[in-house]
Amino acid sequence: MKWSATPRSAKSLALPRRGLPLPRRGLARLRGSASLSGERIWRSWSLILVVAAFAAAIGWWRYVPRTVTSVRGEPLGHLPSGVRPSDLNLLLVTLDTTRADRIHAYGFDGIATPNLDRLAREGILFEQAVAPAPLTLPAHSSIFTGKFPPAHGVRDNGGFFLDDSETTLAERLRDRGFATGGFVGAYVLDHKWGVSQGFETYFDDFDLTKYQSLSLGSVDRPGDEVADKALAWLDRIGSRRFFGWVHFYDAHSPYQPPEPFASRYAGHPYIGEIAFVDSQVGRLLSYLDTHDLARNTVVVVMGDHGESLGEHGEGTHGFFVYQATLHVPLLIRAPFDSMAGRRVTDTVRSIDILPTALDLLGVQTGEQFEGASVVPLMTGAKELGLGAYSEAVYPRFHFGWSDLRALTSGRYKYVAAPRPELYDLQQDPTESKNIYPE
Repeated sequence: MKWSATPRSAKSLALPRRGLPLPRRGLARLRGSASLSGERIWRSWSLILVVAAFAAAIGWWRYVPRTVTSVRGEPLGHLPSGVRPSDLNLLLVTLDTTRADRIHAYGFDGIATPNLDRLAREGILFEQAVAPAPLTLPAHSSIFTGKFPPAHGVRDNGGFFLDDSETTLAERLRDRGFATGGFVGAYVLDHKWGVSQGFETYFDDFDLTKYQSLSLGSVDRPGDEVADKALAWLDRIGSRRFFGWVHFYDAHSPYQPPEPFASRYAGHPYIGEIAFVDSQVGRLLSYLDTHDLARNTVVVVMGDHGESLGEHGEGTHGFFVYQATLHVPLLIRAPFDSMAGRRVTDTVRSIDILPTALDLLGVQTGEQFEGASVVPLMTGAKELGLGAYSEAVYPRFHFGWSDLRALTSGRYKYVAAPRPELYDLQQDPTESKNIYPE
């Protein structure tokens, strides 16, 4: 990342230089007023020189908005006064089992999600973010490695481990001096599965003794407890540059939202869980506000996968690769003045988070990733034409059924299955008409 200390209006900060002509208004005053003495002029110029010397002494350039370009050269706009690119932090929030079309900012009127809506207003909303798998561990492994599941090797929850040979986003940032903390809401992301690589602090600490029969999906904790731990960690690290990851599992079945969300969304507990999670996202945003961290923190909120809710005959997730379980919310708020209130319609993927985060933070690695930085989409500079690969191999591992794989590109989605499927997502967003035979 590069920056230049060029203010939006250079005239407002220009200092008088010897030999420059006085402004016309000043000349008119000199000519028209005999009372303007040389002594008054000297005092005026002396004051200017004193102010200039003081500004230089305190490092005035620190308070000039920085014109920033990304690692790849795209103009990002200006950072707030006093913020340098090397000051930027990263807060990543992952929303387990959260459909994009159940968020108010995505057009769903049956829920109030004021904090996610705020991020949409103040940042970038990606309308077509696609998960690589409808399972928690493979999806998060893709977020942290920038790779699709066949490349990083994690294809299912349990029985698969993110190998030490993979270099995660947390490892890259830790090695550059970031304080790194991860706070997870489910045992499926316990450190034993490898996703904790690079985190100096990792809050999992699940007590398995209280579970009569171990089911990965049933070992979890509520979002307010996860948020409590994350906020306490932010207090402890003080002024260190940080990367914090907060994972909320609440929208995963069984749906049991706490009050007042249970009553507010009576009969719709899944919606109540998402509304509760939104309130916890609000706690994180409030902390950034009250501690003057919003101005130098990149906030990324993304769903890991969705939930079928009975669509296509699937109750929850894991078996199919339809939009209900793959279309996820993605919101990015970065403190550049050019990135507010924009909506991106291009297809983006979970694997794009790692290169995008590095790009926004100014971290150069020289590596090539399967994922791509979506900064050009965030600035409106160009389209990327990305294709999204997704897979569901859970049916084969657990039932001996066929794998399902999908490729989403623009408005079309192809599903490789024993009976191939093709959908026009623009005309048929619920994937009810297979046009492959046509």
